[in-house]
Amino acid sequence: MAVSKFLNLFALSSIAILAFSYGAAPVAALSLDPHHLAARSPASHAVLARKKRFTNSKRCKPRPPPSAASSVAKPTTTTAVTTKAVTTNAVTTKASSSPAPAATSKAASSSPSASNTSTNSGSSGGGKVGIAWPQDDDTALTYFKTAQSTRLYTWSPWIPPKAKELGFQGVPMLWGEKQISDFARIVVDGYAHAALGFNEPNQQGQSDMTPQRAAQVWQQYIQPLKAKGYSLISPAPTNAPSGKTWLQEFFSACGGCTFDGLAVHFYGTDPQAFIDYLTEMHNAFGLPIWVTEYACQNFGGGAQCDEGQVWNWMKTTKTFMDNTSWVTAYFAFGAMYDMGNVNPLNQLLGSNGQPTSLGWYYIN
Repeated sequence: MAVSKFLNLFALSSIAILAFSYGAAPVAALSLDPHHLAARSPASHAVLARKKRFTNSKRCKPRPPPSAASSVAKPTTTTAVTTKAVTTNAVTTKASSSPAPAATSKAASSSPSASNTSTNSGSSGGGKVGIAWPQDDDTALTYFKTAQSTRLYTWSPWIPPKAKELGFQGVPMLWGEKQISDFARIVVDGYAHAALGFNEPNQQGQSDMTPQRAAQVWQQYIQPLKAKGYSLISPAPTNAPSGKTWLQEFFSACGGCTFDGLAVHFYGTDPQAFIDYLTEMHNAFGLPIWVTEYACQNFGGGAQCDEGQVWNWMKTTKTFMDNTSWVTAYFAFGAMYDMGNVNPLNQLLGSNGQPTSLGWYYIN
């Protein structure tokens, strides 16, 4: 009898161990590792963008460099440009026309001085729709080229050959310090028309640079592109209050730097708040606006947009930007297969490799 009881106990213990081993992982584990968006690419490119829950910002990670063969720069033609650039002066910059946010700032709030101007901007001569693209040379990109979709960037210096074949104006980005060597090697005379500055430098886990360090990197690696015919678009901070403060300090520190546009990000659920933010930033810094990331997404822990709200967001924001002269370009999030923890109703690229219904609306 004792042997029989022992065998039964052993059998039950074995079943319990197996059930534990193959059971679902604890839900709490999801909060320990932020969701990420994997770049689908040849040569095993790693993650490109990462989104973190319940913050005012997303996570857009830099693209690792492609293989040497795919990163060779190809000359592109230059398009006529119309809007003005501004050049900063580290000593005599004017104070921002809008009050600084409540966040503390050690440097004086300042806007780039408009005393020195040029006529080189990032105008492409077509529509304002841009594609933020993490899929490398995916053939799905073919479906995203229309008369209205003119620009493309990849959170990196690299422009997919397919984008150039389709007629996109590729815009390389110096995401942060870890991309400096690739940016300096790839972004040369004739490679592109415009260049984007650092990604969310006010955010830990992103490029995370002080305004002073960012000014040094800009002066050494981005500003020289102006003489090569590039339009230079500012770093893109988050839409948290610290983002505006960071830009004010950056412009103050970057003496003699030239800016042809101001890059901004915005995630929220109220399209009027989006419009108000763009207007505030344009009034504060006096530069044409490039919205390089935006979506109907609540990172504050509240309810997410439903399908009707996403469509209203898209229609309202797109109509505003298309009809506002000081908005140069906009790039909705996201034209990607995996939206991470961003509201999937914002998805522009379907699993079939073609635009979703929202995507078709966006690019036309």
